Amino acid sequence: MRFRVLFTFGLTLPSALAAAPAHAEEPVSPVAPVALGEPSAPPPADLPPPGARSTLIVAGAATTVVSYGLALGASFLFEPNELNGSKDLRIPIAGPWMALGKTGCPTSTPDCSKATLVIGAILTVFDGITQIGGLGIIGEGLFLKTSSAVPAPRKAEGPAVRAVPLNFGKDGVGLGVVGIF
Repeated sequence: MRFRVLFTFGLTLPSALAAAPAHAEEPVSPVAPVALGEPSAPPPADLPPPGARSTLIVAGAATTVVSYGLALGASFLFEPNELNGSKDLRIPIAGPWMALGKTGCPTSTPDCSKATLVIGAILTVFDGITQIGGLGIIGEGLFLKTSSAVPAPRKAEGPAVRAVPLNFGKDGVGLGVVGIF
């Protein structure tokens, strides 16, 4: 068993170490030319537009509801004597953590597989984190400071497609297509 773990770790370690570092361009701040004698306008606030609040609230609610729905569906797949804590998954937010505390072999099968228990516990933790993360996104949407300025309407342009070069490190070059629709 130890050999399998070391072998798996040995296979994954080189691929993690061989990843090339990302190189991004430095951001350039747009500067509008100012005529002599005119007062310069203050720089625009670096705040998201007003619609960002509602978008975050909807995204957070959707994340929480989908995650809770998956846990609720899983709770009805198993009887309480087949999976410890399956009824706890029906409780939103706290349910996955309550079910995690009851992880263990059920009374109907005392010699169950430990691998199945570990995978179930990992999925339960992931579900609990996703539900709490959805609440965090909702909270961010509620308390987000947005700009009060109404964004200028975008100029209506037709679809545009252009080719852009792609750089994949020292030995890799490619060509991509970018479009605005």
